[in-house]
This record gives sequence, structure tokens and C-alpha cells, in this order.
Amino acid sequence: MESIGDIIKKLQRKVSDDNKKNTQEKDQEELFDTASLTSPKYISGRKKGYITKEYQSYGAWLSRQLNDPKRISMYIKWAKDKPRGILENAYRFTVDYPKAKNKSRIFMWKVKELEGDKVKKYA
Repeated sequence: MESIGDIIKKLQRKVSDDNKKNTQEKDQEELFDTASLTSPKYISGRKKGYITKEYQSYGAWLSRQLNDPKRISMYIKWAKDKPRGILENAYRFTVDYPKAKNKSRIFMWKVKELEGDKVKKYA
């Protein structure tokens, strides 16, 4: 005949084993969770909207890199309308610019300058 203490210990082991299985299952679910990869991403925290196109993703990325969340829609529009090479060159120039106080202004200036050079080349 088992004592009450032995029965309680067995029950505690069983509960702890069940908890370990549950945590292992949860860990596996978190490890192989693909919902974050397939669900659309928010553009920003303050606006409602989803990123569904590549140019939206690029525009939102530019906005974050230039620390200019107010003009996210402008960067998305530019990513859609302007040649990617101009935006990339302007971004590289902005990142390499020393002691920049406002990177977004430098970026916009460089885009305007590069577009002017493009017009001069073909005129």
C-alpha cells in the first residue's frame, strides 16, 4: 500500500511531465510559426495599412532609414514612380554624408539633383 506522500509525489511528477511536454510543444509551435511570414505587414504603427507590393516595402524602408515617418506616403510614391537607380544613389549619398542633421532633406535634394542630371543628359 502506498502512502499519501508517494501518491502526491507521483501526481506532481505527472503534472511536471505534462507541463514539460506542453512547453516543448509550444516551443516547437513558436519555432515553426509561419504566420508572421505569410501575413501582410503594417506600414507603420500610427497609420492603418498593409504592405502588399514591393515598392511599398521599399518606400517604408526608406522612411525608416531616413528617420522620417511623417513622409512615408511620399517615399512609397517615389518608390513607385521614380527609377530605383536614382533613389539608390541618393540614399547611398545620404548615408555617407557626414554630420547630417536631417537626412531626409539631403535625400530629397539629391534626388532632385540626380533627376536634373538625367534630363540634361538626354536634352
